[in-house]
Amino acid sequence: MVSFSKKRPTFEQFKVMFRDEVQRCTNNQIDNFYMPWSEVGDETTREKIIESFMQLLENRFGFRPVIEESLSTMDGALESVINRIYHVFSTMFLVDHINEKMYKERAKKLN
Repeated sequence: MVSFSKKRPTFEQFKVMFRDEVQRCTNNQIDNFYMPWSEVGDETTREKIIESFMQLLENRFGFRPVIEESLSTMDGALESVINRIYHVFSTMFLVDHINEKMYKERAKKLN
């Protein structure tokens, strides 16, 4: 498992990462984060974007956010989808950071 000690991206950095993934998956230039998510592409395309972005996060940070709802059918702006993913990502990132510190402290005490 990859260490979670990497620095968490800001929301603005996260938005750019997601936008880049949208552009890669759709071959369309995205300049407006407030455009309707449904206009980014059809549901299959949006699912592909979400899956691709989650894989990117897993590769870069060692985990993938667990989101129970279907983001491909979410109603709202592109930024709303990004915000939802970022909230879960940030929470999981923080929890893992805390766990990592606890395990390091435990290992020090055992040695």
